[in-house]
Amino acid sequence: MEPIPQKQPRPGLPWTLRNAGGDACPATWERLEAELNRLHPEHDSFVILEQEDDDGFWYIQSAVALAGPHTGQFIVGCGWSGAEGPTTPGGIALVEWYGGYADAVALFRNVWENHTVDFTGFEDQSHLIPVNRRKELLGITRLEVGMLGTNCYILKENKANLLAVIDPGADPERIIAEVRKQGGNLKYILLTHGHYDHVDALPELAAAFPEAEIYIHRRDVKDVDRHLFHVGGMLKDPKCPVTRLHYFKAFNDWDVPTPEARQLPFGDLVIHPIHTPGHSEGSVTLRISGGPLFCGDTLFEGSCGRTDFPGGNVRKMMASLRLFGMMEGDAAVYPGHMMPTSLEAERKSNPYLRQAMQETP
Repeated sequence: MEPIPQKQPRPGLPWTLRNAGGDACPATWERLEAELNRLHPEHDSFVILEQEDDDGFWYIQSAVALAGPHTGQFIVGCGWSGAEGPTTPGGIALVEWYGGYADAVALFRNVWENHTVDFTGFEDQSHLIPVNRRKELLGITRLEVGMLGTNCYILKENKANLLAVIDPGADPERIIAEVRKQGGNLKYILLTHGHYDHVDALPELAAAFPEAEIYIHRRDVKDVDRHLFHVGGMLKDPKCPVTRLHYFKAFNDWDVPTPEARQLPFGDLVIHPIHTPGHSEGSVTLRISGGPLFCGDTLFEGSCGRTDFPGGNVRKMMASLRLFGMMEGDAAVYPGHMMPTSLEAERKSNPYLRQAMQETP
Protein backbone atom coordinates (compact mmCIF):
# COMPACT_ATOMS: atom_id res chain seq x y z
CA MET A 1 0.00 0.00 0.00
CA GLU A 2 1.41 3.40 -0.95
CA PRO A 3 2.21 6.00 1.72
CA ILE A 4 -0.51 8.58 2.31
CA PRO A 5 0.40 11.22 -0.30
CA GLN A 6 -0.74 14.34 1.54
CA LYS A 7 -0.97 15.24 5.22
CA GLN A 8 1.65 13.34 7.20
CA PRO A 9 2.30 13.77 10.94
CA ARG A 10 4.59 16.75 11.60
CA PRO A 11 7.64 16.76 13.88
CA GLY A 12 6.79 20.01 15.66
CA LEU A 13 3.23 19.28 16.77
CA PRO A 14 2.22 17.59 20.07
CA TRP A 15 0.34 14.28 20.25
CA THR A 16 -2.89 13.55 22.13
CA LEU A 17 -3.77 10.02 23.25
CA ARG A 18 -7.40 8.86 23.53
CA ASN A 19 -8.94 5.54 24.57
CA ALA A 20 -12.37 3.88 24.70
CA GLY A 21 -12.97 5.20 28.21
CA GLY A 22 -13.08 8.73 26.86
CA ASP A 23 -9.79 9.67 28.47
CA ALA A 24 -7.50 12.07 26.61
CA CYS A 25 -4.02 13.06 27.71
CA PRO A 26 -0.71 14.25 26.29
CA ALA A 27 0.94 11.23 24.67
CA THR A 28 4.20 9.65 25.67
CA TRP A 29 5.56 6.52 24.07
CA GLU A 30 5.22 4.64 27.38
CA ARG A 31 1.53 5.57 27.68
CA LEU A 32 0.89 4.68 24.04
CA GLU A 33 2.56 1.29 24.35
CA ALA A 34 0.60 0.55 27.54
CA GLU A 35 -2.70 1.38 25.82
CA LEU A 36 -1.84 -0.86 22.87
CA ASN A 37 -1.03 -3.66 25.28
CA ARG A 38 -4.50 -3.35 26.85
CA LEU A 39 -6.31 -4.00 23.58
CA HIS A 40 -7.92 -7.41 23.67
CA PRO A 41 -10.27 -9.45 21.45
CA GLU A 42 -12.81 -9.82 24.28
CA HIS A 43 -13.00 -6.08 24.97
CA ASP A 44 -14.54 -3.37 22.83
CA SER A 45 -11.54 -1.05 23.23
CA PHE A 46 -9.44 1.20 21.04
CA VAL A 47 -6.60 3.70 21.16
CA ILE A 48 -6.24 6.83 19.02
CA LEU A 49 -3.12 8.96 18.61
CA GLU A 50 -3.98 12.43 17.30
CA GLN A 51 -1.93 15.39 16.12
CA GLU A 52 -3.90 18.61 15.69
CA ASP A 53 -3.14 21.06 12.92
CA ASP A 54 -4.67 24.40 12.02
CA ASP A 55 -7.40 22.91 9.83
CA GLY A 56 -7.98 19.45 11.31
CA PHE A 57 -6.00 16.58 12.74
CA TRP A 58 -3.91 13.62 11.64
CA TYR A 59 -4.62 10.34 13.44
CA ILE A 60 -3.52 6.72 13.79
CA GLN A 61 -5.76 4.33 15.68
CA SER A 62 -5.95 0.68 16.65
CA ALA A 63 -8.39 -1.88 18.02
CA VAL A 64 -8.79 -5.65 17.93
CA ALA A 65 -11.35 -6.95 15.43
CA LEU A 66 -14.24 -8.56 17.31
CA ALA A 67 -15.86 -10.12 14.25
CA GLY A 68 -15.56 -10.53 10.51
CA PRO A 69 -12.79 -12.06 8.41
CA HIS A 70 -10.01 -10.67 10.65
CA THR A 71 -11.46 -11.58 14.05
CA GLY A 72 -8.82 -11.37 16.78
CA GLN A 73 -6.31 -9.41 14.72
CA PHE A 74 -5.13 -5.89 15.41
CA ILE A 75 -6.56 -3.25 13.12
CA VAL A 76 -4.31 -0.25 12.57
CA GLY A 77 -5.72 2.66 10.60
CA CYS A 78 -4.62 6.18 9.82
CA GLY A 79 -5.77 9.25 7.97
CA TRP A 80 -6.14 13.01 7.89
CA SER A 81 -9.40 14.43 9.14
CA GLY A 82 -10.87 17.82 8.39
CA ALA A 83 -12.22 19.66 11.41
CA GLU A 84 -15.62 17.95 11.12
CA GLY A 85 -14.42 14.43 10.32
CA PRO A 86 -12.46 12.36 7.77
CA THR A 87 -15.03 12.83 4.99
CA THR A 88 -14.93 16.62 5.08
CA PRO A 89 -12.99 18.52 2.39
CA GLY A 90 -9.30 17.81 2.74
CA GLY A 91 -9.91 14.59 4.66
CA ILE A 92 -8.21 11.39 3.56
CA ALA A 93 -10.08 8.09 3.84
CA LEU A 94 -8.83 5.68 6.49
CA VAL A 95 -6.10 3.27 5.44
CA GLU A 96 -6.35 -0.07 7.26
CA TRP A 97 -3.82 -2.78 8.06
CA TYR A 98 -4.44 -6.07 9.90
CA GLY A 99 -1.92 -8.16 11.81
CA GLY A 100 -0.38 -9.10 15.15
CA TYR A 101 0.43 -7.09 18.24
CA ALA A 102 4.19 -6.76 17.67
CA ASP A 103 3.75 -5.48 14.11
CA ALA A 104 1.02 -3.06 15.25
CA VAL A 105 3.37 -1.61 17.87
CA ALA A 106 6.12 -1.33 15.24
CA LEU A 107 3.81 0.68 12.95
CA PHE A 108 2.98 3.09 15.78
CA ARG A 109 6.66 3.41 16.70
CA ASN A 110 7.56 4.25 13.10
CA VAL A 111 4.96 7.00 13.05
CA TRP A 112 6.05 8.23 16.50
CA GLU A 113 9.76 8.36 15.72
CA ASN A 114 9.90 9.08 11.98
CA HIS A 115 6.67 11.04 11.44
CA THR A 116 5.84 9.09 8.31
CA VAL A 117 3.30 6.46 7.27
CA ASP A 118 4.27 3.59 5.01
CA PHE A 119 1.95 0.60 5.49
CA THR A 120 3.01 -2.34 3.38
CA GLY A 121 -0.51 -3.73 3.75
CA PHE A 122 -1.89 -7.05 4.92
CA GLU A 123 -1.12 -9.97 2.64
CA ASP A 124 -4.77 -11.04 2.54
CA GLN A 125 -6.93 -8.52 0.73
CA SER A 126 -9.70 -11.04 0.11
CA HIS A 127 -12.10 -9.18 2.40
CA LEU A 128 -12.13 -6.48 -0.28
CA ILE A 129 -13.38 -8.86 -2.97
CA PRO A 130 -16.84 -7.67 -4.11
CA VAL A 131 -19.66 -10.06 -3.32
CA ASN A 132 -20.38 -10.76 -6.99
CA ARG A 133 -16.72 -11.57 -7.63
CA ARG A 134 -16.59 -13.94 -4.64
CA LYS A 135 -19.71 -15.73 -5.88
CA GLU A 136 -18.08 -16.05 -9.28
CA LEU A 137 -14.99 -17.60 -7.73
CA LEU A 138 -16.68 -19.88 -5.19
CA GLY A 139 -18.80 -22.94 -5.93
CA ILE A 140 -20.63 -24.72 -3.08
CA THR A 141 -22.08 -28.25 -3.30
CA ARG A 142 -24.00 -29.75 -0.36
CA LEU A 143 -24.30 -33.50 0.16
CA GLU A 144 -26.47 -34.88 2.96
CA VAL A 145 -24.68 -38.00 4.20
CA GLY A 146 -25.12 -40.71 6.81
CA MET A 147 -27.89 -41.75 9.17
CA LEU A 148 -27.88 -38.37 10.95
CA GLY A 149 -28.19 -36.30 7.77
CA THR A 150 -24.83 -34.54 8.14
CA ASN A 151 -24.08 -31.82 5.63
CA CYS A 152 -20.84 -32.44 3.75
CA TYR A 153 -19.81 -29.44 1.67
CA ILE A 154 -17.53 -29.38 -1.35
CA LEU A 155 -16.07 -25.96 -2.11
CA LYS A 156 -14.51 -25.08 -5.45
CA GLU A 157 -12.35 -22.08 -6.26
CA ASN A 158 -13.20 -21.85 -9.95
CA LYS A 159 -10.27 -19.77 -11.13
CA ALA A 160 -7.53 -21.96 -9.62
CA ASN A 161 -9.58 -25.17 -9.95
CA LEU A 162 -9.04 -26.03 -6.26
CA LEU A 163 -11.39 -28.04 -4.04
CA ALA A 164 -11.99 -28.36 -0.31
CA VAL A 165 -14.23 -30.88 1.45
CA ILE A 166 -15.85 -29.85 4.73
CA ASP A 167 -17.06 -32.59 7.13
CA PRO A 168 -16.91 -35.92 5.27
CA GLY A 169 -19.22 -37.63 7.75
CA ALA A 170 -20.28 -40.78 5.86
CA ASP A 171 -20.99 -42.21 2.40
CA PRO A 172 -17.39 -41.92 1.18
CA GLU A 173 -18.18 -43.27 -2.30
CA ARG A 174 -20.64 -40.41 -2.92
CA ILE A 175 -18.19 -37.79 -1.70
CA ILE A 176 -15.28 -39.18 -3.72
CA ALA A 177 -17.45 -39.41 -6.83
CA GLU A 178 -18.57 -35.78 -6.43
CA VAL A 179 -14.99 -34.55 -5.93
CA ARG A 180 -13.91 -36.33 -9.10
CA LYS A 181 -16.93 -35.00 -10.95
CA GLN A 182 -15.92 -31.45 -9.98
CA GLY A 183 -12.59 -32.12 -11.68
CA GLY A 184 -10.34 -29.97 -9.53
CA ASN A 185 -7.38 -30.53 -7.23
CA LEU A 186 -8.51 -31.42 -3.68
CA LYS A 187 -6.37 -29.15 -1.53
CA TYR A 188 -8.06 -29.47 1.88
CA ILE A 189 -10.20 -31.79 3.98
CA LEU A 190 -11.58 -29.58 6.75
CA LEU A 191 -13.35 -30.80 9.89
CA THR A 192 -15.51 -28.31 11.78
CA HIS A 193 -15.34 -30.63 14.80
CA GLY A 194 -14.44 -34.20 15.64
CA HIS A 195 -17.79 -35.96 16.19
CA TYR A 196 -18.06 -39.26 14.33
CA ASP A 197 -20.92 -38.10 12.10
CA HIS A 198 -18.63 -35.41 10.65
CA VAL A 199 -15.43 -37.44 10.17
CA ASP A 200 -16.21 -41.11 9.49
CA ALA A 201 -15.59 -40.97 5.72
CA LEU A 202 -12.17 -39.44 6.32
CA PRO A 203 -10.08 -42.64 5.86
CA GLU A 204 -11.50 -43.38 2.41
CA LEU A 205 -11.19 -39.76 1.35
CA ALA A 206 -7.59 -39.60 2.56
CA ALA A 207 -6.78 -42.80 0.66
CA ALA A 208 -8.35 -41.49 -2.55
CA PHE A 209 -6.67 -38.06 -2.30
CA PRO A 210 -3.42 -38.51 -0.34
CA GLU A 211 -2.12 -35.03 -1.20
CA ALA A 212 -5.04 -33.27 0.51
CA GLU A 213 -4.17 -31.57 3.80
CA ILE A 214 -6.44 -32.56 6.70
CA TYR A 215 -7.28 -29.89 9.28
CA ILE A 216 -9.00 -30.23 12.66
CA HIS A 217 -8.80 -28.40 15.97
CA ARG A 218 -6.37 -30.07 18.36
CA ARG A 219 -8.90 -30.17 21.20
CA ASP A 220 -11.16 -32.56 19.28
CA VAL A 221 -8.33 -35.09 18.92
CA LYS A 222 -6.50 -34.99 22.25
CA ASP A 223 -8.04 -36.42 25.44
CA VAL A 224 -11.61 -36.75 24.18
CA ASP A 225 -14.39 -39.33 24.42
CA ARG A 226 -13.46 -41.98 21.83
CA HIS A 227 -17.09 -43.01 21.34
CA LEU A 228 -17.89 -39.58 19.92
CA PHE A 229 -14.52 -38.45 18.56
CA HIS A 230 -13.05 -40.91 16.07
CA VAL A 231 -10.04 -39.12 14.59
CA GLY A 232 -7.70 -40.04 17.43
CA GLY A 233 -8.52 -43.71 16.91
CA MET A 234 -7.88 -43.38 13.17
CA LEU A 235 -4.35 -42.13 13.89
CA LYS A 236 -3.64 -45.17 16.09
CA ASP A 237 -4.84 -47.68 13.48
CA PRO A 238 -1.77 -48.77 11.45
CA LYS A 239 -4.00 -49.67 8.50
CA CYS A 240 -5.67 -46.25 8.37
CA PRO A 241 -4.42 -43.90 5.62
CA VAL A 242 -4.93 -40.90 7.94
CA THR A 243 -1.38 -40.60 9.21
CA ARG A 244 -0.88 -36.84 9.50
CA LEU A 245 -3.12 -34.03 10.68
CA HIS A 246 -2.78 -30.28 10.50
CA TYR A 247 -4.26 -28.40 13.43
CA PHE A 248 -6.17 -25.17 12.89
CA LYS A 249 -4.47 -22.10 14.29
CA ALA A 250 -7.84 -20.50 14.64
CA PHE A 251 -8.75 -16.92 15.38
CA ASN A 252 -10.58 -16.15 18.64
CA ASP A 253 -8.75 -19.10 20.26
CA TRP A 254 -7.30 -18.59 23.72
CA ASP A 255 -4.74 -21.32 23.05
CA VAL A 256 -3.38 -19.59 19.93
CA PRO A 257 -1.70 -16.17 20.25
CA THR A 258 -3.34 -13.81 17.76
CA PRO A 259 -0.14 -13.24 15.71
CA GLU A 260 0.11 -17.02 15.21
CA ALA A 261 -3.46 -17.50 13.93
CA ARG A 262 -3.43 -18.51 10.29
CA GLN A 263 -5.82 -18.39 7.36
CA LEU A 264 -5.69 -21.05 4.65
CA PRO A 265 -5.02 -19.82 1.11
CA PHE A 266 -7.55 -21.06 -1.42
CA GLY A 267 -6.67 -19.62 -4.81
CA ASP A 268 -7.84 -16.01 -4.87
CA LEU A 269 -9.95 -16.71 -1.80
CA VAL A 270 -8.99 -17.43 1.79
CA ILE A 271 -10.46 -19.78 4.41
CA HIS A 272 -10.64 -18.08 7.80
CA PRO A 273 -10.94 -20.54 10.75
CA ILE A 274 -12.64 -19.10 13.86
CA HIS A 275 -12.73 -21.02 17.15
CA THR A 276 -16.41 -21.37 18.16
CA PRO A 277 -16.54 -23.89 21.05
CA GLY A 278 -19.69 -24.92 22.87
CA HIS A 279 -20.84 -28.00 20.99
CA SER A 280 -17.33 -29.38 21.43
CA GLU A 281 -14.09 -27.88 22.71
CA GLY A 282 -12.61 -27.90 19.22
CA SER A 283 -15.52 -26.63 17.16
CA VAL A 284 -14.52 -24.15 14.47
CA THR A 285 -16.40 -22.04 11.96
CA LEU A 286 -14.87 -21.57 8.52
CA ARG A 287 -15.50 -18.22 6.84
CA ILE A 288 -14.65 -17.80 3.16
CA SER A 289 -13.16 -14.39 2.30
CA GLY A 290 -15.50 -12.39 4.49
CA GLY A 291 -18.50 -14.23 3.05
CA PRO A 292 -20.28 -17.52 3.79
CA LEU A 293 -19.87 -19.28 7.13
CA PHE A 294 -19.57 -23.05 7.54
CA CYS A 295 -20.32 -23.45 11.22
CA GLY A 296 -20.62 -27.18 11.86
CA ASP A 297 -22.97 -27.84 14.77
CA THR A 298 -22.67 -24.44 16.42
CA LEU A 299 -25.44 -22.45 14.72
CA PHE A 300 -28.58 -23.83 13.07
CA GLU A 301 -31.69 -22.26 11.64
CA GLY A 302 -33.64 -21.20 14.73
CA SER A 303 -31.43 -23.24 17.04
CA CYS A 304 -27.87 -24.10 18.10
CA GLY A 305 -25.81 -27.20 18.75
CA ARG A 306 -26.26 -29.47 21.77
CA THR A 307 -24.06 -28.81 24.78
CA ASP A 308 -24.78 -31.98 26.78
CA PHE A 309 -22.17 -34.17 25.06
CA PRO A 310 -18.64 -34.54 26.47
CA GLY A 311 -16.78 -31.32 25.67
CA GLY A 312 -20.00 -29.31 25.40
CA ASN A 313 -20.33 -26.11 27.39
CA VAL A 314 -23.33 -23.77 27.62
CA ARG A 315 -21.27 -20.71 28.55
CA LYS A 316 -18.90 -21.22 25.63
CA MET A 317 -21.82 -21.81 23.28
CA MET A 318 -23.34 -18.48 24.32
CA ALA A 319 -20.00 -16.75 23.70
CA SER A 320 -19.75 -18.32 20.24
CA LEU A 321 -23.31 -17.32 19.36
CA ARG A 322 -22.57 -13.79 20.58
CA LEU A 323 -19.64 -13.67 18.18
CA PHE A 324 -21.97 -14.50 15.27
CA GLY A 325 -24.32 -11.76 16.42
CA MET A 326 -21.50 -9.22 16.46
CA MET A 327 -20.31 -9.92 12.93
CA GLU A 328 -20.86 -7.01 10.59
CA GLY A 329 -23.43 -7.30 7.82
CA ASP A 330 -25.15 -10.40 6.55
CA ALA A 331 -23.68 -13.71 5.40
CA ALA A 332 -24.93 -17.10 4.27
CA VAL A 333 -24.73 -19.71 7.04
CA TYR A 334 -24.10 -23.36 6.11
CA PRO A 335 -24.70 -25.57 9.17
CA GLY A 336 -23.67 -29.14 9.86
CA HIS A 337 -27.27 -30.36 9.67
CA MET A 338 -30.49 -29.07 8.12
CA MET A 339 -30.78 -26.31 5.55
CA PRO A 340 -28.64 -23.19 5.04
CA THR A 341 -29.77 -19.92 6.62
CA SER A 342 -28.33 -16.43 7.03
CA LEU A 343 -26.87 -14.34 9.83
CA GLU A 344 -29.52 -11.67 9.43
CA ALA A 345 -32.36 -14.20 9.67
CA GLU A 346 -30.85 -15.75 12.80
CA ARG A 347 -30.28 -12.36 14.46
CA LYS A 348 -33.99 -11.62 13.98
CA SER A 349 -35.55 -14.95 14.96
CA ASN A 350 -33.08 -17.38 16.60
CA PRO A 351 -33.96 -17.36 20.33
CA TYR A 352 -30.56 -18.74 21.39
CA LEU A 353 -28.57 -16.17 19.43
CA ARG A 354 -30.87 -13.39 20.65
CA GLN A 355 -30.39 -14.52 24.24
CA ALA A 356 -26.62 -14.65 23.75
CA MET A 357 -26.62 -11.07 22.46
CA GLN A 358 -28.48 -9.89 25.55
CA GLU A 359 -26.11 -11.53 28.02
CA THR A 360 -23.13 -9.62 29.41
CA PRO A 361 -19.83 -11.26 28.43
